[in-house]
Amino acid sequence: MPAHNRAFFPVGERLSIKDRIWRRESAFARLIHGALRKGSRLRVPVIPVVHHLLLAELKFRKRVLCTIASKFYHEPLLRMMCKQAGPGLLLYEGMPKIMGNLEVTLGRNVTLSGEQVWIAGGSGHARRLEIGDDTYVGHAVQIVAGSSVSIGKHVLVANRVVMNGYDGHPLDPLARARNEPPGPDGEGPIRLEDFCWIGNDAMILKNVTIGRGAVVAAGSLVTRDVPPLTVVAGIPARTVREIPAPEGW
Repeated sequence: MPAHNRAFFPVGERLSIKDRIWRRESAFARLIHGALRKGSRLRVPVIPVVHHLLLAELKFRKRVLCTIASKFYHEPLLRMMCKQAGPGLLLYEGMPKIMGNLEVTLGRNVTLSGEQVWIAGGSGHARRLEIGDDTYVGHAVQIVAGSSVSIGKHVLVANRVVMNGYDGHPLDPLARARNEPPGPDGEGPIRLEDFCWIGNDAMILKNVTIGRGAVVAAGSLVTRDVPPLTVVAGIPARTVREIPAPEGW
């Protein structure tokens, strides 16, 4: 064994087959390693009948079976976990993961995409999450309710949006080391008024109200209130334009 390898692999140690191949110290190990590398880059051609059947099975499983599971398993369980849930609830790709003492109220015709996480910030006291009629909440959205999170009617919340109403830890480093909570200043409500649109990957912090009909651009960090019928963007988010009021607004 070369001298520089002995420092990392002591003499007499017992190596697994995988380690022996990875080290390539023998001609046989180098042969196997090369074959594995070539095999990992192998391009498997499409076999018309076989792969068409496999694709059909995948679509059936993703569309039909997932829809059945949603209607007969996930939706009833979510309704049981909610304080109130209106008719027309639609789930895509499973039900949200609810953590902590969270009181959830869902309006009519609420649509929820997959892999969402809803968390009650802090411990003990109940927190509230309200989602209004005809509202869509996208894939992988995370909601942390410090005191309450209120989402109005006809709101669009895009994918991977974070609404964080709870700091989780205090600023004092010694208090953090003692696992102390952030205190009353570390939590606050979040409110999204009717007809809002929140873009992909935006983050909304505590004590923020998004005004009626406002738009938050993708990737924005919202740290203060957003006036109605305005577009905000950036980190931190600032007003970039105003939206003309539609007829009958």
